Amino acid sequence: LAGVAIPHVHAAVNEEVKLALVGCGGRGTGAVKNALSVSGTLGPLKLHAMADVFDDKLERSHSTLSKDPNVGDRIDVSPERRFIGFDGYKNAMDAMNPGDIAILTTPCAFRWPMFEYAVEKGLHVFMEKPLSPDGYTSRKLLEINEKAKQKNLKVGVGLMCRHCKSRNELKKRIDDGAIGDITFMRSYR
Repeated sequence: LAGVAIPHVHAAVNEEVKLALVGCGGRGTGAVKNALSVSGTLGPLKLHAMADVFDDKLERSHSTLSKDPNVGDRIDVSPERRFIGFDGYKNAMDAMNPGDIAILTTPCAFRWPMFEYAVEKGLHVFMEKPLSPDGYTSRKLLEINEKAKQKNLKVGVGLMCRHCKSRNELKKRIDDGAIGDITFMRSYR
């Protein structure tokens, strides 16, 4: 959530905001570290539930986060809140309260059903890119986002270049015509 401006978000009953991590690979583990480094806009944060298709990824992520001196004291994921399997995301979100946050870092093919379930549960959502593999999924995400807006839920998306000063300066120079008219462009990821 670092770098994503989310207006004040608070859990329904108390000031603690719980996180559910869905997708426990390297980016998911990093997203939790990023989220737990945010200060000021949220109440106290704790990682409360985790889900992945693979047990070894989940356990490695939990171990890495628990041992991290910067976030380890805010990792509170008991074994009964660690869920394995394709329906694990539902179980992790079921362990949350409305107003808590779901972090979705799974492959994008699974994103819209997970996003839809989070919105149904009243959870704020942070999704890592890419969001969509095709047009159908893009339309579904936009449709679900309208439901999130109606419920006043906050949705954030990780974009690595959005706050990069050098890339913003490059874009400004291109927009100002510093390299002339662009007639052909190729981009690599």
